[in-house]
Amino acid sequence: MMKTTSFKVLALLGLASLTLTGCTTLSAELAFDEVAATVAERTGQRIEWDTGSEDDLAARAAVDQLLRRPLTLKSATQIALLNNRSLQATYAELGIAQAGLVQAGLLRNPAFDVSIIDPVEGGLPVNLAFGVVFQFIDALYIPLRRRVAASKLEEAKIAVTSQVIDHAAMTQQAFVDYVAARQLVGLFRQVEKSARASFEAAKALREAGNTTALDFERQQSLLTQAKLDLAAAEAAQIEARERVNQALGLTGKQTRWRALPGYILTLPKKRLRLAGMERRAVEKSLDLAAVRQRLITLAHQYGVDTATSIIPDLELGLDVERDGPEKEWSRGPTIGVVLPLFDQGRAKRKAAEMQIRQAQDLYWDTAIKVRSAARAVRMRLKMGRKQVEYYNRAVLPQTQKILTETQKNYNAMQLGVFQLLLAKRDQIQAGQRYIEALRSYWTARIQYQQLMSGRIPAGGGGAMGPVAAAAAPADAGGH
Repeated sequence: MMKTTSFKVLALLGLASLTLTGCTTLSAELAFDEVAATVAERTGQRIEWDTGSEDDLAARAAVDQLLRRPLTLKSATQIALLNNRSLQATYAELGIAQAGLVQAGLLRNPAFDVSIIDPVEGGLPVNLAFGVVFQFIDALYIPLRRRVAASKLEEAKIAVTSQVIDHAAMTQQAFVDYVAARQLVGLFRQVEKSARASFEAAKALREAGNTTALDFERQQSLLTQAKLDLAAAEAAQIEARERVNQALGLTGKQTRWRALPGYILTLPKKRLRLAGMERRAVEKSLDLAAVRQRLITLAHQYGVDTATSIIPDLELGLDVERDGPEKEWSRGPTIGVVLPLFDQGRAKRKAAEMQIRQAQDLYWDTAIKVRSAARAVRMRLKMGRKQVEYYNRAVLPQTQKILTETQKNYNAMQLGVFQLLLAKRDQIQAGQRYIEALRSYWTARIQYQQLMSGRIPAGGGGAMGPVAAAAAPADAGGH
């Protein structure tokens, strides 16, 4: 009779557990598929969770195929989203949240105890007692806990989507920095080549006695500085390339990729849609969605805290006992209730209320930041395009004209070599600033895409980025 009754209780509670958990499984594939669909909709890129399936093998083959071709901004971003191990680690958060949802729908394991009492020294046991106890009230709290866990799973989806979008933007910035660094290397190679030709001409004039020692030394100094600038630019290019390798998750032979020949930063003819940026940024904001979902989680958690503070615990069980070896077994139910005498859950509820209030304030603060970021990016795009256009229209042609006229006057011996060097330096600095203006504009475009994909961009495009700073001449600020 004891076994039959115990099995009935176990079966009843097991059935209740299965009913409450529903069809929830430990697989996080559905959650990942939802994230992948969101990423594709917002960025136009594909992501895969590498678990060794046929689709994952196809994704690895796609990465290898993309690496065999010259990289562009788009293909580099796609490789990063398929191949970066940091993103792969991020996807595990979906599995953790899914497991939390399953765990929230399970009953606690029953407690089983046995008592053996031997009142006679050396004799056989005369008193036996068996008990099994279930946390009965726990079954009533399962729906509440599941709501919290389900909301946390939604939080995880938003967080993973946000990290994918951020990584795409980081990859694009790294690739733009690399292309800008490569352009600077090309600029300084031309400078070094020109400086070498000028030095050889000055050397011939010096040997013929047609130039002063000071002018010859200045030409040699120009060549020396050109070599140093080229070395600095090449070092900056190597560093920028390594940042691309990290973003793409490349190692070994994979790092031998090459960018598309002639691929340089230029001003796109097609303008971005800037009208209504604030409204669109707010509508698409994952940052706001994350705080909003956090509020939902906290509200569900508050319901759990309130319910559990009324009846913290209720135990329902069965005790079976025999007094002596000749006695019959007796059985009966047991009930245990935790009385909330000292802890009525007020502190827990108050903490939950403060968390809700905190999340509400963070929501409004995030909305302000999203709107501010939209205005700042719009300003960078407008001013950046105007700056690049001005360089193309006025600055670069003017510095070239000044250099050409200075060279003519120098050849006619109407100006000294010092004035010629100044004109060449002005042209070099204008070329550097032009490339940096292009890089800043492309940084603003990346930030625009990131914002329109739902994320507040981190940082901003400064006037002198790491690429230009690393390659700038030592005396670029003066003469």
